Amino acid sequence: MQNLPLKFLNGMPIKIRRERFLEARDNLEKFISDEPELGTKEFATKVMRSYEVKTNNQVEGYSDDVEEIEEIIQDEEHKQDSFQKRRIVNLHNGYDYILEEPPINKDTLKELYAILSKGLLNEKDLKHMGEFYRNGPVYIFYSSDITVSPDQGIPEELIDSFMNDYFKFLNNLDFSGNITDEYIKSQILHFYFVYIHPYFDVNGRTSRTTSMWYLLLKKAYPYIIFNRGITLNGKDYNKVILDVKKYKDISYFISYMLKTVATELEKEYILSSIAKSTPHNLTIEDHQTLLYLLSMNGLLSVKDFASIYNHLHDKKKIQVIYESMIDPLIQKGILEVERTTHKNMFGDYPNEILRFNPHVMEYDRDKIKSLKRYR
Repeated sequence: MQNLPLKFLNGMPIKIRRERFLEARDNLEKFISDEPELGTKEFATKVMRSYEVKTNNQVEGYSDDVEEIEEIIQDEEHKQDSFQKRRIVNLHNGYDYILEEPPINKDTLKELYAILSKGLLNEKDLKHMGEFYRNGPVYIFYSSDITVSPDQGIPEELIDSFMNDYFKFLNNLDFSGNITDEYIKSQILHFYFVYIHPYFDVNGRTSRTTSMWYLLLKKAYPYIIFNRGITLNGKDYNKVILDVKKYKDISYFISYMLKTVATELEKEYILSSIAKSTPHNLTIEDHQTLLYLLSMNGLLSVKDFASIYNHLHDKKKIQVIYESMIDPLIQKGILEVERTTHKNMFGDYPNEILRFNPHVMEYDRDKIKSLKRYR
């Protein structure tokens, strides 16, 4: 066990037990070393655009569709017409900022936060913002049990000291041996920022975007997709943050974040093999559909796919989902109808059980550890 140079409010240091996640870390390092395409800034830039804008927001419960995000980003005239558009454009602009790779310090973080929070803070919060951080208390999690006190960010008078420790850890401590270690460090920073909660609002998006910023600076490009791991495999995200606070051991959070990103990197590897095996161009919606299909357990039925889609987005009718998302992939020969069931998915159309065309699934199955269906 090791103590990090970061402390909790009671003065106890954050503990880390590397033996808890050493095997997962080594497996990930081997996986990405064999996939040079994932290790490029081009890959990071591609996934940061519409899809990472979507998932970074989605961690906080927003259900934007990737095509809708693309339209909003391109809509110069009406970009700022609503909270939703402002939130999406801010994150897109924030990504543009960190892709320039300025150093991370107190002043540049202030600039990033100004971009991410533009037009989103209420008058009360704006009135109580200091030069860099909040000048009042903020609540993070609430429990349905009224006997449990709400979880709060640290007291405002201590924020500057705690953030100085954050920057020292970020810039001075040599925590790296390879890019997977850099990912681990980025997630320690992710947790600690959320723990401090230096602002009244937009803390989560700022913490995750700053972790992405750190990964860009360290050229740890494959791990940029960690937001996606939280949204698609992230039901325990808030719980594991609370566990770290309870047990003072960040190994819980690191293990969780290694597991989620490993799953998403395997999906990306399979998606890349599909793209190379088909003569058709895949649209951004094709990519999203395939990603959700790779995330499914059990039968790949259209009705089950629609259920997942509607859980993550504003609801659409199954017929619309089928005609706009599933059928185009059948027409391109990527999906096949394995069989139908006795239940209808809409009208007189029986529910279809799908499968991937084996001719587009030509990849090394020994590389797949997390996605049991595709081993």
